[in-house]
Amino acid sequence: MIGTSIQETFVLPSHGKVYGEEFDPHVTLRSMTTLEEMRRLSHGDSEYRIMSDIIDACITSKLPISSYDMCLGDYQFLLHKLRAVTYGKEYKMAYQCPNCGEVVSTTVDLDDLDVVEYDEEALGSMSLTLPVTEKKITLSMQTPRMLDEIKEKAKALKKKTKDQAVNYEILFATMSFISTVEGKTMDEPHLEQFVRDLPMKDVYAIIQKGDELNRKVGLDTSIIAICPECGYESVTQFRIQPEFFGPSVVV
Repeated sequence: MIGTSIQETFVLPSHGKVYGEEFDPHVTLRSMTTLEEMRRLSHGDSEYRIMSDIIDACITSKLPISSYDMCLGDYQFLLHKLRAVTYGKEYKMAYQCPNCGEVVSTTVDLDDLDVVEYDEEALGSMSLTLPVTEKKITLSMQTPRMLDEIKEKAKALKKKTKDQAVNYEILFATMSFISTVEGKTMDEPHLEQFVRDLPMKDVYAIIQKGDELNRKVGLDTSIIAICPECGYESVTQFRIQPEFFGPSVVV
């Protein structure tokens, strides 16, 4: 099976330097098989777990870490490369023209997406002094595992409290960004209470800084598209649509 598959080697955008221990960032991916596609089409609450398992199965090089525990930038990069290795680099994506309102199709060359690579200076400080409480916190990059856990924990808490009017995801999303508070690591119950008590200005400072940190490594998903109907040039965001893993034309 492996002998007939396509294989390519890539370098992770993080260069393997944003984890506990630095490692060789070269990753060799093989194309997906029917087995991986059947796994992808399976239904489950942990969507990132499913795709991470598929990515891991298609990695033929040795890595000390699962894609499930990589930063989002590395995970997203591998997801795009897996699609390119399996189906090709051309991807048809639909978007709505902001000028004329038409829903049009554009073809994206996945290899043309800019990669934001690890840069220690550009990554900047991972610490933040909160604007209201003035608490000093250090931040963590989110991982696919964290995103699954945010949804799972929010769903479990909603079921426990029986309050369907409350969305708990912002609580657990904020918690996922926090590594230490005043230099100390908090256990989950204390961290949850800490976030619950924060003024919203502090919460959004954490979320904004955390989102910014996530974007410091990985793919730049901004795409310049020209509307074939009115000729208007706009910047749109890359979106994964059915064509991503189910292309209408495979070249």
